[in-house]
Amino acid sequence: MSEETGEVARAIRALEIGRDRPDEHPISLAESKKNLTEELGDVLGNVVVIANKYNIDLEEIFLEHKRKLSNRYL
Repeated sequence: MSEETGEVARAIRALEIGRDRPDEHPISLAESKKNLTEELGDVLGNVVVIANKYNIDLEEIFLEHKRKLSNRYL
């Protein structure tokens, strides 16, 4: 999961500045978004696997997160 979230961070950086590292050539906005979409999918896939392993319903995760944010910001 850590590796995947790191890849999401790199994809966001590439989307924001056009590349991940200074020694790379800039990539198109469409390519950056495609890469970010793929990396977010990898993270989501990991979340599903972990939730299934521990028998936690994804809807329960979303509802609990929503409650937490509502309590924090409303």
